[in-house]
Amino acid sequence: MNLQESRKKIDSIDEQIVTLLNRRAAEAKQIGRVKAAAGLPFVDDQRETEIYRRITAENYGQIENDALVRIFEQIVRESRRIQFEISSEIKHDVEVAK
Repeated sequence: MNLQESRKKIDSIDEQIVTLLNRRAAEAKQIGRVKAAAGLPFVDDQRETEIYRRITAENYGQIENDALVRIFEQIVRESRRIQFEISSEIKHDVEVAK
């Protein structure tokens, strides 16, 4: 396999990662709606710990667990941002409706 073929494979994998991250973001948005409606906090330390434990337990690849956790910490931060944003939109809509 040459460099160009490997890069094409990486590009294809990146496309799949982007698709999956967007699917995850859509679910985070839905969770934000549920949390906002129920008055729940956006940060759930127990859930985040569970995520990191699960991904490292499932990691049998080339990436080290510490690196994988760092990547997922950023994904979780972005999910929180999405949830906070949707909560702000919901609060704004409620204020306007009054």
